[in-house]
Amino acid sequence: MGGFLIESFGTDRPEIEIRFPKLNDVFFGAFKDQLIKVKNLEGSLKFTEQEKKATESLYSEAYEVNVELNFLSSYMKDAGLSTDAVSKLKRSLTTSNIEGALLQLKDVKGYVLDNKDALVAEGMSPDYPAKMDDHIDSMDKKNVLQNKVLQARKQLVSDNKADYKKLYSFISTVAEKGKLVFAGTVKEDNYSISKLLKKMRAPKKGGGDENQNPPA
Repeated sequence: MGGFLIESFGTDRPEIEIRFPKLNDVFFGAFKDQLIKVKNLEGSLKFTEQEKKATESLYSEAYEVNVELNFLSSYMKDAGLSTDAVSKLKRSLTTSNIEGALLQLKDVKGYVLDNKDALVAEGMSPDYPAKMDDHIDSMDKKNVLQNKVLQARKQLVSDNKADYKKLYSFISTVAEKGKLVFAGTVKEDNYSISKLLKKMRAPKKGGGDENQNPPA
């Protein structure tokens, strides 16, 4: 997020500085130095290739499942079935609540099996429940590995709290001021933390996966 923000800030600084004179070259330099410092801290974390790949692909798979659920929801509506469970599952996937999503995915799969004939009649693939099982198994394994990475990063943040707090102060300041300056324009999203989070978690275009547990 710091990387996204400093790139936009570097381009838009003259416009922002008109309204907020303290966000000048000196502020930009301090922001950049702090971002580099925290990136170096993040770089000190050592993970296995398996753990790296798990963190890179987990949210990409969650996105894939979420898209497929749109079709399932449509089949359910056509069959006169409730879509409440699917809607809750989609919310968990969207908010990156992987543990909750895995439990809900199992419940939805059971509901699909109970109503399989009706759903297949509306267009659902007969092997869809089996594909759901595959996703449950795959995401569960990736989540276990990702949690190792998360715990290591939490410890790093705890050990270097002052540096992370200082970086977040830069991030929150630039995001707040940038949104004010560019309110109602296409640039506003560049300073929206919620929009940046979605951008960070979205799969890369072209088939690759973006790191979905990004550092500062």
